[in-house]
Amino acid sequence: MSGFLKGHPGSALWLIHHELRLAWRGVGGKGIRLLLLLLLLLGLAVHMGAYGLLSKWPQGEAPAWVLFALGGAAWVVISLMLSQAILQSVTALFDRGDLDLLLASPLPTRSVFIARGLGIAISAVGLYLFLLAPLAHVGLFTGHAHLLAIYPTLLSLALGVTALGIWLTLLLVRWLGARRARTVAQVMGSLVGAAMFLASQAHNLLGDAQRKHWNAVLMGWLAPGGPLSEDSLIWLPARALRGEPLPLLAVVLVGVGAFWAVVNLAHQRFLAGTQESVSGSAQRGAAAPRAGSTRFKGGLFRTVLSKEWRLILRDPQLITQTLLQVLYLIPALALALRGDGRMAFMLVPAVVWLAASLAGGMVWITVAAEEAPELLGTAPASLTRLRWYKLLAALIPVWLLVSPMLFYVANQGLLISLIFVCCLAGSTLSVGMGQIWYPRQGKRADMKTRMKGHGAVGMLEALSTFSWAGLAYCLQSKLGFAPLALLGIALGTGVTWYLGRSRREDGALV
Repeated sequence: MSGFLKGHPGSALWLIHHELRLAWRGVGGKGIRLLLLLLLLLGLAVHMGAYGLLSKWPQGEAPAWVLFALGGAAWVVISLMLSQAILQSVTALFDRGDLDLLLASPLPTRSVFIARGLGIAISAVGLYLFLLAPLAHVGLFTGHAHLLAIYPTLLSLALGVTALGIWLTLLLVRWLGARRARTVAQVMGSLVGAAMFLASQAHNLLGDAQRKHWNAVLMGWLAPGGPLSEDSLIWLPARALRGEPLPLLAVVLVGVGAFWAVVNLAHQRFLAGTQESVSGSAQRGAAAPRAGSTRFKGGLFRTVLSKEWRLILRDPQLITQTLLQVLYLIPALALALRGDGRMAFMLVPAVVWLAASLAGGMVWITVAAEEAPELLGTAPASLTRLRWYKLLAALIPVWLLVSPMLFYVANQGLLISLIFVCCLAGSTLSVGMGQIWYPRQGKRADMKTRMKGHGAVGMLEALSTFSWAGLAYCLQSKLGFAPLALLGIALGTGVTWYLGRSRREDGALV
């Protein structure tokens, strides 16, 4: 049985076994037993919740609203899986770094593509299977055996979404070239999830009159004969999840067929695009500068700021990852500006927290992710000055981004304006100086995991950020907890400075 699962060397099953082994190694480590225990406990909790739901659910045909709710949830899952499939396709196409070896091997290209595609599909559907499979398990003992259709439906949807994600990535490679397609696909995958979140909050962003109008329009669409009525094809995934035979068969055929079509029709283009990304283009992107065409001006401060901003603008993926937090805060900002004053009261601390979070990512890019620290270390300039200039290069864009907030707080009074400005400057400077006081080196691609291996520093940064936001709230509301917030700020910054003494004494730039 073990030999069957491993497959013959060079076969698709053999490559899939290798992909699963690599994934297991990535998840494993010293904490694998603790992770498995936590997953087991969480799985038991989800099964108990499923039993509590299905044991009280009547057998027979469910009302129409169940179909609509299940269909909406299914499309949300499809959208999120598409986002992850696009990002995973970029990883498989560009970032794994082993496809040059596979291209030089005698392995069939179709087997390589099948293994990579199934790896993407499993990665995209894993979380949703973990959450929804307990309904299928419990349904066997509560009279809802039709819920076993969750397995083939989710797996087929994952295959179809993976085929779409890979095909979109291939189209981008064809239209834009491999290097530009990588950036565009990563940005697209990140924005899909944010767009779904904003769409889910659209009902809260509308005014009362607009909400009533669109509710009436939606009810008309859902009524019999409307474009979103029960017999509409848009509810096909929901019907498949409920175990209806024909919709289930249709979803399986479409999902598996789309994946098989991508494997058979596009694997040559896939590997050609991969070869381009691995070997690079032989053409120069721009002509070499002529003698006398390059001029240096403005001094050290202007040179450092220009250099850092150019590097940031050249990497749209980093901008997307950093500014994505702003998109998730838009509904809260809209409610606060339109509210009766209670939500608006939370706006200042929310923006202070957002600015500090953005500052943490931007300072990581400019300070910790410096790609040539040895070169800067030999420059005829003070390392302290370079650190502060790089810090300002990270903080100035954040300050400019939240500067429109000044027009709002200016109408709230001078005191609120002073509180906002002071807490904004304090929170961003605290987070930024923490990167200088506790130097650490990393890569730009590791921005999301920049606190890995530095858990204490991460908690101290979070403590400082929330303390500044809490201070803004306490000063606005005139609560007596402002000294507690100041204590949190002092602990967060002071302990970070103390822990980083030995690192600073090494004299490294990062």
